[in-house]
Formats: sequence, C-alpha cells, structure tokens
Amino acid sequence: MFLNRKIAPYIEERSNKLLLTAEELPSCYRIKHMYNMVQITRAVEISKKGLIRGFLERKRNEYEETLDELMLMAPEDANAIIGIRVSTATQQYAKATYLYITYIGTPVFYIKQHKVPTKPINPV
Repeated sequence: MFLNRKIAPYIEERSNKLLLTAEELPSCYRIKHMYNMVQITRAVEISKKGLIRGFLERKRNEYEETLDELMLMAPEDANAIIGIRVSTATQQYAKATYLYITYIGTPVFYIKQHKVPTKPINPV
C-alpha cells in the first residue's frame, strides 16, 4: 500500500529562484536554457553545543544556509533549480557529531507559456 502511493514533488520559492525536486516544470512553463549541474556539501553539527556557542548561534539555521549557497552556485540567469536531490551522512568524532548534507540540482531558465499544451487523455 505504501509503495503505491504517489509522492508530490517539493516546490519552494526562495528569493528569486524556484527550487523543485521534480525533474520537469509544471506544464504552464517551458525551459528556455539548461545549465550544468550544481552540487554542494556542507557539514552541520548536530551534537549538543556548549552554552556560550549555543547562545551565540541560536538564530543560525545551517540547513537554510546550505540551500542559500546552492542557489548562489547557480548561474545568475537561472531562475529555477530542478531535479534537486538530497543525500545525507553522519560522522561522529570525539567532541562532536556532524550531519553532512549534499544537494544536487540542475539550474534552468524558464518562461511562462501563453498557451498551455493539452495532452490527450488515454483511458486506462
């Protein structure tokens, strides 16, 4: 039952770039230009931080910073990153535990189509 469930793609608009886990844009948009893949890996400390460090970094969101860096790696002309994939791994050291996050995606420049293409409906 769980395996047959369709998972909806994740869509988020951050600043001026659209972030999609889907490989394709919605049908009302058309890709005008596709760029080379971008990738970023960052280490996020997930172990308990000391009192002073915890206080100084209480408003810091390292996950959001990683997504922001992914957007900065895309060419300036790109207005979306599609096909985003996420990979994680953990590493434990004597004094801290880190979560390594890798984001990979394809930057594109898309435009809105004036006419939405229609696909014939095939009966099942």
